[in-house]
Amino acid sequence: MNRYGSIFALAGAALINPVFADQAETKGGLEITSDDGNFSAELGGRIHFDTYLFDPDIEDPVSTTEFRRARITLSGQAYSWTYKLEQDFAAGNTLAGFRDVYIEHEFYAGYVRIGQFKPYRSMEELTSSNEITMMERPFSSATGFYDGRQFQQGLGWQNHWDCYTLGAMAYNLRNADTPRNEGVGAAGRFTWAPIDDDISTLHFGISLSYEDANRNSNPLESTADYAGRRGPTQLIALTPGDREFLFGDFDEPEFFVGGQGGSVRAVGLEFAGTYGPLYLQAEYLRGDNDGDYFISEEVFEDFFDAPPTFTCDPDFGCFIGDQDVQSWYIMGSWMITGEHKPYDMKKGVFKSAKPRSGWGAWELTARYDTIENKDIRSLEADSVILGVNYYHRAKVRFMVNVVLGDDEFTGDETKQLAFRAQMSW
Repeated sequence: MNRYGSIFALAGAALINPVFADQAETKGGLEITSDDGNFSAELGGRIHFDTYLFDPDIEDPVSTTEFRRARITLSGQAYSWTYKLEQDFAAGNTLAGFRDVYIEHEFYAGYVRIGQFKPYRSMEELTSSNEITMMERPFSSATGFYDGRQFQQGLGWQNHWDCYTLGAMAYNLRNADTPRNEGVGAAGRFTWAPIDDDISTLHFGISLSYEDANRNSNPLESTADYAGRRGPTQLIALTPGDREFLFGDFDEPEFFVGGQGGSVRAVGLEFAGTYGPLYLQAEYLRGDNDGDYFISEEVFEDFFDAPPTFTCDPDFGCFIGDQDVQSWYIMGSWMITGEHKPYDMKKGVFKSAKPRSGWGAWELTARYDTIENKDIRSLEADSVILGVNYYHRAKVRFMVNVVLGDDEFTGDETKQLAFRAQMSW
């Protein structure tokens, strides 16, 4: 062997030996741990492929297919810190695809988390998309009241002891792909599960949320996709941001003038329980969207998809003040093959049942969901969802949802038939 061959052989041995010293495990996933135990990395992901078929009424949505989620997740440990980096390739671009991106460390019997993650509010919001009972979350989550504000950037802390959890987060309203100044917010959640055994679980929770649309903010909106995803959307409430959102003047046919910025406050109550194969979950949310602006009747109809249901001033248009929003849902399911939904005591949420046999597991589901602006008459949307879930394996699921939508403000009653093929690892 010549001199250069010897050098390359020695360099290769130096590079290869540390790799062989690391430990790789594949039980339940792919995980690599350094030989000194200070570093680890685990690869995960999920694929949710959906099909939407509509029965249109007044609105005319387009039936379609889409990758609802296509995520790769890298998580692990670096010394005494843990980390998670999750990218959703179905979101359109790299920054928009950021989901959970954070580091965390143990702190006062709990953990402190820094980065981008979900605020501690709404039981259904904090339930993983791999575990939710229906294909889409209810109106009391970021699918409705907190429209477009699911993952936020900030600092959070959560603790779990006995049958209680407590979490709080202070955050910026921006997402990774939006301007740097987008308001601030805070949220907190407390849960109590006095019963949790192999047969039954009983859960109670309460959450508080505050969002302030200050410098350079987008408007804070509450919406309702009452006929399912990719169907028609009804705007329920709007608090202007501070990014030159207001336009026009009173002497123009279309105008939106008044106070910019404002806040959104909310309180949520949670109840859930299981008894054998039966499951029941409900949440109630009461929120207040600040408002102090005038809009022309043309702009009102453009925003809310129907003429105002109240009298507007002939000179100053329609005044929108503070908007009291109410939302609640009740959801149930029956594992007809006898499985039981387990409870995650550390997070205060329920997980999907695991099949007991090689034939898989079947679940029947139903939900009634409603959201209403109490200060604008008839501004309300409802949906009834009936579904079937088939769990082929613990990480493979197929879902069918029939959504009966009802927009009381416009009179639209579009319906949807939706299918999902789902895998996670």
